[in-house]
Formats: sequence, structure tokens, C-alpha cells
Amino acid sequence: MTTRLREGASVHEHGVRIIGLVEKLVGLNMVMPHELSTDILLLSLSSSFDGFVVNFNMNKIEATLEELVNMLVNYEATIKKEKTVLLLGSSSGTKKGAQNKGKKRSAPAVKNKPNKKPYKKPAQGPKRQNKSEQVCFHCNKPGHWRRNCTEYLAQKRSGHGDDKKQET
Repeated sequence: MTTRLREGASVHEHGVRIIGLVEKLVGLNMVMPHELSTDILLLSLSSSFDGFVVNFNMNKIEATLEELVNMLVNYEATIKKEKTVLLLGSSSGTKKGAQNKGKKRSAPAVKNKPNKKPYKKPAQGPKRQNKSEQVCFHCNKPGHWRRNCTEYLAQKRSGHGDDKKQET
């Protein structure tokens, strides 16, 4: 029960070892449910297999110990691929080799970023003003808008009102 997989060790070898220990216990006439032997294997894994264990338990996957070890080997291969990609992605990007021989090295150029103002969501419609702050575009008197202006409405009714001021 205290056997643990060391970080970086082969999960296949560890799985075969756990299966051997479980078979020894069964050979000693110990009654062990399949779920218990599966849990013993899963609990003996290192922390890098936590994602696999959570997925295995959440999906309630049924598998023999041999099938479980094969799944763990596949998972281990994907972990190693991901780590390799991360290592490749972290390269410095400096040129090495014959191109740089004999050249003096200088500090890397600092790229100036243009000043970007953060995006501000436009206001939803015009801000409401107090009636005292509202100015009519027709008569330039405060307290109302042109659509409510008595002078503008009277001109419009008489037929002399123009919707837009036309000055030439």
C-alpha cells in the first residue's frame, strides 16, 4: 500500500510491479475486489497522473489492471509530448552558428509599443440631462428640445417651417 511511482520513472514497470503484488495477495487467498486493486494502482501514481485519475474516476471507466496500465502508458506518452513542446516553445530565438561568428553582440533592440488606449464601450444612447440644461436648436432657449418647441411647431403647422436650417 505504500508503494509509490517516482517522478520520471516508467509507469509500465510500476504497473507490472503493482499487478504482481496484487496477484501475490490473491495467491495468499485474500479476497480482493477488482475496484480495490484498481484503486491501489491509481493511488500509487505520482502527482503528474492526477488529471488521468480524475478523468478515470469521473467517467467511471471499467478496465482490467492490464488495460489500465496500457491507458497509463498512453497518458505518460502524451505528457512527455506536451513537455517536449513546451521546451521547444521556450527557445530564445537568437541566431547561432556561422552567421554570428566574429560579430559583436549588443543588447537586444527594445521595441516601442504605440500608446494604445484601452477600449471603452460606448455609452448606451445620449446622457440624460436636466430640463434646465437642455437647449432647443430652433430658438436656443433652455428647457426643451426642438421637437417640443412651440415656435418650431407653430411654423411647421403654418407651412413655413423647415426641418433643417438652410442658410446661403
